[in-house]
Amino acid sequence: MKKFMITYLLFQIIIPNDTLAIVGENVITKNDFMKRAEYTIRPQYCNSSNNIDKKIVLNSLIAEKILAAECKSELDIDKKRFLRGITEQAMRRVMLEDQVNSNLAIDSQIITDLYNKSLISYEVDFLSFSNKYLDSIKWALETEKNFIDISRMISTKPANKKLRFLNSSKKVQKELFNKERNLNEIIGPIEISNNEYILIKIINKNRIPIISLENQKKHYEDIKDNYIELESIEIRKHQISNIMSDKKIEFNKKVFLKLANYYYYNDDRKSINLEDILFTLDNKQWTIDELIQLNHFNPLIFRESYDNISEFYEQFKLGIVDIIQNHYITLKAYEMNYSNHPAVVKERRVWKDYMLASYKKEQLINNYKFESNSFDNEYKIIEKILNKELDALFSKYSDLILIDVDMFNKIQLSNIDMFAVNINQPYQLTVPPFPRLTTKINLDYGVKKDL
Repeated sequence: MKKFMITYLLFQIIIPNDTLAIVGENVITKNDFMKRAEYTIRPQYCNSSNNIDKKIVLNSLIAEKILAAECKSELDIDKKRFLRGITEQAMRRVMLEDQVNSNLAIDSQIITDLYNKSLISYEVDFLSFSNKYLDSIKWALETEKNFIDISRMISTKPANKKLRFLNSSKKVQKELFNKERNLNEIIGPIEISNNEYILIKIINKNRIPIISLENQKKHYEDIKDNYIELESIEIRKHQISNIMSDKKIEFNKKVFLKLANYYYYNDDRKSINLEDILFTLDNKQWTIDELIQLNHFNPLIFRESYDNISEFYEQFKLGIVDIIQNHYITLKAYEMNYSNHPAVVKERRVWKDYMLASYKKEQLINNYKFESNSFDNEYKIIEKILNKELDALFSKYSDLILIDVDMFNKIQLSNIDMFAVNINQPYQLTVPPFPRLTTKINLDYGVKKDL
């Protein structure tokens, strides 16, 4: 009883209000539980919304913390690089989010103006074209060529679409809805992606009022959220621009092409010299090897897909630029001590525990190597091996586990598979994969906190 009261008081005083469970020094919040259950694909044995599957999810997350604590092995070099990379990505994200929060000012008049503009529906004809036509189309617009002449010039037939504010891309919102538009007005070129543009001609427009007060309020909130998102993007761009100001990259064309061809053709016979100077930046010459060292912690990704070698060259160059940009943003985040920010420390801990638990899981299975070879799927291995091992560990760690049963009972899960990713980020998973460790359906261990 004394131990229970001490733990209960710690739960009430020290631990945050959204804490669902404590496992030793680890905290699993309600938000952690929801993300690991909803932002990843749960295995079939616990992918419904019923209470039994919910208990399997919680037991799996607690089992992950226990196995991580039991693992005495060090992470290998690849996992250490991964952990550093995902930690630094978190540092960049949290730093820029803090900058947004401290600089974002919500202007109610602007939101009201956007609300009024968002009630207008435009029927438009539009042309899609690559940047190779950009200069000629700008010239055509300057010389007052009409829309049909321009479409013939690039041998592209206009497409037709109805556009409203909230169903348009952010870039179209910014250009089309920034002021009152007239019939037959031409807007653009608007850059949709790195190598794609559109030119818009207004064919018709209508004002579509929202009748009910409830729908008006909802639409206003949607417009407000959209405005905040757009402003946040601009603030992040401004902060990144400040960090990268006065930094100009100049590629050594010969070395760049050699390196790009090496990757494009995937041919080991096309050897490269790691000491070759790839580019100059900030009065420093960067070798291929120095770029590779950064790439260990910041995998190269392409902003857009490519269909040929020339498009690959462009995307490869932009991918390198993004690695360098992330490098300088990371340096700024270290300078501002974001490596010790609570959100960053927690994200690092979650990923490390996942990796350590996965390693310990393999060790446990290997102890039954002869037996495990007779099982033809993962579910049977969990049922016949891991459940037995974890039952003993749940008992061993029982006094160190505290569960808020009232909070747990109020949680509702969906039965719809969802997979959340960070688009255009080196590490795209928002949370580690679901821990496939146990099918245990009982919470017959630990201290329970009931209200």
